[in-house]
Amino acid sequence: MNVPKNLKTNTFVLMQRCKNIQRRANEERQLLQRYRSQDLAKAILPSLDNLERALAVEGLTDDVKKGLEMVQESLIHALKEEGIEEIPADGEFDHNYHMAIQTVPADDEHPADTIAQVFQKGYKLHDRILRPAMVVVYN
Repeated sequence: MNVPKNLKTNTFVLMQRCKNIQRRANEERQLLQRYRSQDLAKAILPSLDNLERALAVEGLTDDVKKGLEMVQESLIHALKEEGIEEIPADGEFDHNYHMAIQTVPADDEHPADTIAQVFQKGYKLHDRILRPAMVVVYN
């Protein structure tokens, strides 16, 4: 059977397009799976912040403090299981992970562009920043 050349070419092109569509769909599905917990994490992080503030309050009974710590630990564990980690906020300031909300003068003990204080912890999901750490920076 003699098939015209342009029909063979069109068939080849269509097959390649189908393969590309399948490949892109697989990549998108993998990304959705990898970052599926992003919205839930963003909703839970303020609660985790509130737990930390509650633990910092003076005058808590030991039982209340123990209960708050248990809830905090279970939330942190659940977030880690989903690939969510706290962004380190000690040492050098990195504008990719930290948001400077204030600066203080640097001195001999504290060089410029180092973190002086953390106002709010930052978190990331794998390689995606969910929330940058809000910090005070020596300048």
